[in-house]
Amino acid sequence: MMAGKWEPFDLNGSVFRPLAKLLYVEEPDFGCEGVPEDGVVYGSIVLEDKNGQRTVKMEEQQLFASRLDDGMWIGKLAGKTVLLDKRKQHIYQPNEAEQSWLQNISL
Repeated sequence: MMAGKWEPFDLNGSVFRPLAKLLYVEEPDFGCEGVPEDGVVYGSIVLEDKNGQRTVKMEEQQLFASRLDDGMWIGKLAGKTVLLDKRKQHIYQPNEAEQSWLQNISL
């Protein structure tokens, strides 16, 4: 893993401090069985941080309410946690679903 990947960098005149990169988001797949009638349904988010790669679950409803996407970064900008989509050159303030998920993972 390259140390430079986790180094802060300039983003529109402010310093962005990367905490994690979302490698890919997996929506729930029910196959031919269909959606289960009982229990909570989860999707998975594979992310990488300074400690390596891991998979973190996210409830289906939260996942669909979020804007989390493959290749997105989680980091600090001006002391606040933000989501950065480098492809779209866009910074997102976490919405309610994203905030709830971020509180349950340790970065």
